[in-house]
Amino acid sequence: MSVKPGTLSPWQNQIGDYLTARNILGIVVIFAVYVLSKVFYRLYLSPLSRIPGPKLAAATNLYAFYHDVIRQGLYIWEVEKMHKQYGPIVRISPDEIHVNDPEYIDTLYGGPGKRRDKGQRTINGLSASPTVLGSQQHDLHKSRRAAMGPFFSKQNVRRLEPTVVNVLRRMFNRLDQHNSAKKPINLNILYRAATHDIVSEYAFGEDGVCFGREDLNQPYFQAYHEMVVTWHIGCYFPWIGHLMRRLPPWTSIKKIDQIKSSADFGDGTRTIFHGLLQSDLPEAEKSSSRLAEEAQNLLAAGTDSTANTLAALTYQLLTHPQILQKLRAELQEAIPEGSLPIFSKIENLPYLSAVIQEGLRLHPAVSTRQERVAPDEDLFYTDEKNKKTYRIPAGTCFAMSPALLSRLPEVYLSPGEFRPERFLEDPKLKRHQLTFSRGTRICLGINLAYQEMYMILAALFRAYDGWDGTGKQKGLTLELFETTRGDIEIARDLVTENMKADSQGVRVTVRGPVSEN
Repeated sequence: MSVKPGTLSPWQNQIGDYLTARNILGIVVIFAVYVLSKVFYRLYLSPLSRIPGPKLAAATNLYAFYHDVIRQGLYIWEVEKMHKQYGPIVRISPDEIHVNDPEYIDTLYGGPGKRRDKGQRTINGLSASPTVLGSQQHDLHKSRRAAMGPFFSKQNVRRLEPTVVNVLRRMFNRLDQHNSAKKPINLNILYRAATHDIVSEYAFGEDGVCFGREDLNQPYFQAYHEMVVTWHIGCYFPWIGHLMRRLPPWTSIKKIDQIKSSADFGDGTRTIFHGLLQSDLPEAEKSSSRLAEEAQNLLAAGTDSTANTLAALTYQLLTHPQILQKLRAELQEAIPEGSLPIFSKIENLPYLSAVIQEGLRLHPAVSTRQERVAPDEDLFYTDEKNKKTYRIPAGTCFAMSPALLSRLPEVYLSPGEFRPERFLEDPKLKRHQLTFSRGTRICLGINLAYQEMYMILAALFRAYDGWDGTGKQKGLTLELFETTRGDIEIARDLVTENMKADSQGVRVTVRGPVSEN
């Protein structure tokens, strides 16, 4: 039988089909052996195999992926279930340990002299950005933080008080506008505008970025929200984050270039970025693209987190009138009527401090796991109930979650209850807080966040009471508008976007003085 040139005979086609089938079968078998061997190692030979937890979580990352990505940030509650079943230390993925014991915070997060790297999952989520927050290795983080740290010292943050006061005046002006228009106002957006404008002025010298707009820059916050809800996708598929980073933050780059070309450098401390450009950082660390990413992180980290805690605290105070009256009585003693607060006069007020600590406990600024790696030392954890000691090998990723630590009934009596008095009865409870992380990587902006919370909360509730429904109040009041507890409770772990997906935020109606006639 003749065969046309360029074609295969039937027997050649059969051999080709046979070889192709054999090759495919061989590949499948090799892959199956590889997967089974890997699972066997993870379950029985890995140094982490002795740490309790569900076998499925130890065998594959797909378990965490399903709850993090497919169910959109619900793995946090699966981890909580694991702790209830297995104890305070659990293995939540093939290469990550989670501890839910506040007594172990200082050991895990280390102090001076202890090296702590950031976990790979977090770095993936941050798309390995060349910033303080995105620095994985301890030494690189230390050098970048050393350049920025002085700008966030207590002394330098106090110098921002005039900026905070200006923002407070603009905030009250917006509340007055909504009072006149008889329209409710979204406090999440109002507080975001306030915190964003404070950070923006300190970072770039820009005044009124949000309060200069009718919409308070809401499209910017919406864009941030849409970015944050993809956090977990970046954690598992880092190439997506890297792809997004190929789109430079042009607005921030332009701002950095303007600062570079500015003749008004003075002593290099007019803004954060004037200072960084005058610092001893290597020239590569002063590139416009890197500093622009640093700026993006500063604005994001310094805006949403503090604003959401403030909004939740406002809700709690308006729904707990007895607590609000205790707070207002303290504020009335410290702040003259018609005046804005002075930070030095309010920062040590006991009840205000307790209210803020309770707000941070129930509504931590960031919900995601605080991951670390101890590259140089094995760590050991002893479960006090079963007296077993577990080794966490050097190089292992471990984590704690502020939202889970705050729900421990053995630490906080009635943990779901908003009761600031607990921090007055036992001041040591504050050391169990992990909201701002701990150790050498503690939140860079902690002093600024506290100053903002103290000043905004004190100013608001010195001027406004909660509406009691009687119609007899003579001063300014705030009434919740179509807002429920579900609008402030942590429903999922999406870094800072933690409320239920359809939440409209904390909204209030501003009511003016009742007329005398």
